[in-house]
Amino acid sequence: MPSFAARFAAFVLRTTGVYRKLYSGGPDFHKHQAKALSVPSEPSAKLQARLSITRREFRGRPVWDIAPKDRAPSLTMLYWHGGGYVYPATPGHWDFAAHMASVHGMRMIVPLYPLAPMAEVGEITEFALDFYKDLIGRADTGRFVMGGDSAGGGLAAATAIAARDAGLPMPERLVLICPWLDASPSHPDQPAIERRDAILTIRGIREAGEMYAGAAGVRDPRVSPIHADWSGLPPILAFGGSDDILVVDARALEAKVPSLNYVEGSGLMHDWPIFSFPESRKAQAQMAAFASG
Repeated sequence: MPSFAARFAAFVLRTTGVYRKLYSGGPDFHKHQAKALSVPSEPSAKLQARLSITRREFRGRPVWDIAPKDRAPSLTMLYWHGGGYVYPATPGHWDFAAHMASVHGMRMIVPLYPLAPMAEVGEITEFALDFYKDLIGRADTGRFVMGGDSAGGGLAAATAIAARDAGLPMPERLVLICPWLDASPSHPDQPAIERRDAILTIRGIREAGEMYAGAAGVRDPRVSPIHADWSGLPPILAFGGSDDILVVDARALEAKVPSLNYVEGSGLMHDWPIFSFPESRKAQAQMAAFASG
């Protein structure tokens, strides 16, 4: 059974609908997105005081570099944040990145990539691959892994696949947290799971996926990496939660990639590994150990 903290958080989120309204789709989407974009997406002043945090720009987009203050980082993680390709990084994403830096000694590189519907999959994945090329070309990158949560997990996968196809060096490991790998939410298990999901709705991810895909269509492997060739990629650690409509994507990946290291949290909600529940902290330690090889 999930911890009390995990169960209580899921209950509160389901009851208040704080996140579900953001991912409910429909005519209010643009209002919700505009409100989210009106607030700067950046680490809090408290985090910036506690850690070594710097900001630069790449192609006019902010890139945040988060590292421990008291020691040299053990390795670099290129981390793509979730948000359905339509929302910026949230305080939860910054807290997760800060925890991985402060507790596990990792340097977290967090680019704020273009968002749909202002940009579509071609522009967004091109930005991601170009940033990837820039990062691996920097002398201070050192050992590096790549990861992401939700839509960021899909973007991490698409970027690794594109880098492989371009003949670029691979990250040592991939960490995919409740990844969104299929933009067409048509699995027969999803309606039943949706009733337990504290964050996502089928309609919301369908509409977000269509905005992200644009003319390419949702079956394009850049949009839905589950349809891509996954051979030749580095070792992968993936997480899913049984109370997350995207768990079917993680399970499909487990079936597609037999070597996958897959952890599914029974009774846990979408993106549970980036939170601060006991289960989350255990998952974060697993990520750090896996990334270190």
